[in-house]
Parts: sequence; structure tokens; C-alpha cells
Amino acid sequence: MRAIAMMNNKGGVGKTVTAINLADILVRSCKSRVVLVDCDGQCNLTSFYAPALDTDAVPTLAEVLTGNSEPLWSDNLSPVCPGLDLLPGSPDLYELDLHSVIDGSGDRYGARLRDFVGCAREDGDTDYMIFDCAPGFTCASVAALMAADDVVIPVNPDGFSFRGLASMARQLQGLRRAGVGIHIAGALLTQWRSSEVVLQGEDLLRSSGIPVFRQVIRRTEKVPESTFEQQPVTQYSPNSAASVDYRRWVREYLGGEICGL
Repeated sequence: MRAIAMMNNKGGVGKTVTAINLADILVRSCKSRVVLVDCDGQCNLTSFYAPALDTDAVPTLAEVLTGNSEPLWSDNLSPVCPGLDLLPGSPDLYELDLHSVIDGSGDRYGARLRDFVGCAREDGDTDYMIFDCAPGFTCASVAALMAADDVVIPVNPDGFSFRGLASMARQLQGLRRAGVGIHIAGALLTQWRSSEVVLQGEDLLRSSGIPVFRQVIRRTEKVPESTFEQQPVTQYSPNSAASVDYRRWVREYLGGEICGL
């Protein structure tokens, strides 16, 4: 099983959209079994798949982090469709950030999420676990980084995003020095378009020393439309530029592991 964290210090760069479409491609094109984990107290990933879900009535990531989850790891999941399950987020994640400041419980959260991933890996019923992280180094995001095999960093071609990426790279280096084994798979340029400023920004990013995927995700109105329709863009508009780009990116990222792309 491969555990992948979608992370950037800046919001609005495409972390959730990328997690959704990566999962959809893996499930539908590759027949993989995927678990999505909502690490953001805003719960955008959860509301995308289950807008009516009562997070007070089902297990959520907060219970996994605090040790109050169901004993069998898979009993904490909410099914989405064949091959795809969700570990929902909840606003309780914000409270955990406060507790970590007061009582220093953040390290325990990371250990519990690593155990959760370890149980899924040992069980053998899941091929990929994808963490959709909140902006910034929240408790849930740090726990996801500690549990993940790879970190993918979606980034918009603008100055704010690039500065956020540089800051995040420094913070990831700090986690490495603290003994957390983190592998940056690469930065993924989203909302790309052919303009002078974007091309200059892309050149700057590719010369920064941070790994960057060759494939970019072109900007198209089909992406925001798909979020209103609560469908992955790869289903909503399979021939759109973004859908084509996401499939090409998955092929680049996962290489020989992928079928049907």
C-alpha cells in the first residue's frame, strides 16, 4: 500500500481537487482500492462526497488521532463507491490543534495515524491511502506527513504560492532533522495557462531545487464546475484539459504501477 499526502501551506492551490481526481483515476482506470482521509477541519473533501454526513454519528479522523476509533481500522471508514472509502474529517480537528498547544499531544496523534496506516498495509485490502491536508502544519497535517510515504505539493503559478512552497520545503526539512522520513514526490503546477508571467514563474520553480513534476494541470472552468456537481472532473468532463492532464500526471507519478492510462 502507498500512502500519499497532498500538502501545501497555502490554501486554494488544488490539494482537494487533486486528491479527488487521483482517487477517481486509481479506482476507475486502475481498479485500485483507495482510502481518502480528510485532514482538514473545513471538511471540504467530506462534504464533496457526503454532504449530508453527520460527523457526530460516524467515526472520523479525530477519533483515530485521539485513540477513540473503532478497534478494526476499516470499521472507521465511510463507503463512497466500490473501491473507494472515506475517513471523514470533522471540526473536532481544530480542537485537537488547541490541545496540542496546551498539553503537547501532537506526537501521539502522529503515532496513532502511523499505526492506522500500518494496520491498513498489513491487512492488504487497500492499494492507496490519500491524505488531503489542511493548509499549514496542523496536528492532522503533521500526522499525515509522519504516516505518508510521499508528499505531493500542488502549487498555483503565483508569487504567494511559490513563497508558501519555499516555506513548506524548509519546514519539511525541519521534520526530517527531527527524524521523520519524508519523501517529496514533487510539486504539481495547477491552474497552469500559457502566459508570460506563468511561464516565468514555472521556470523559477523548476530552477528552485525542489522536485517538480513535468506534467502541469491546465486551468479550465470545468474544474470549478465539477465541484458544484460533486463529481471528479475526470468524470464530469473526461475530455477536458484538466482531466487529460490529471491522467498524464498519474502516469508520470506512479509509472509502471498504473494500468489503462
